[in-house]
Amino acid sequence: MSRSAIKTMTRRAAAVSTPPPEDRYINREQLRALIPASDMTLWRWQRNPKVAFPSPVKLGDDGRNYWWLPAIRSWMRQRRERSN
Repeated sequence: MSRSAIKTMTRRAAAVSTPPPEDRYINREQLRALIPASDMTLWRWQRNPKVAFPSPVKLGDDGRNYWWLPAIRSWMRQRRERSN
């Protein structure tokens, strides 16, 4: 098998095993780009059962908050549906 064929197969295998860009965690800056709200507003939404904003998880040794993007997208969709 040629080297180019092996490289092509490797790239295809990597593309199949890589999760889609939507199935990932996002940091605070990325969240704020999607939802232009202050940190305090996000904190209040997380604690208000009527708003039901997804809670973050702490990933890594730095202890920073990350949000599961599919949960954020779902919350945004439900919020749009309720406002219509």
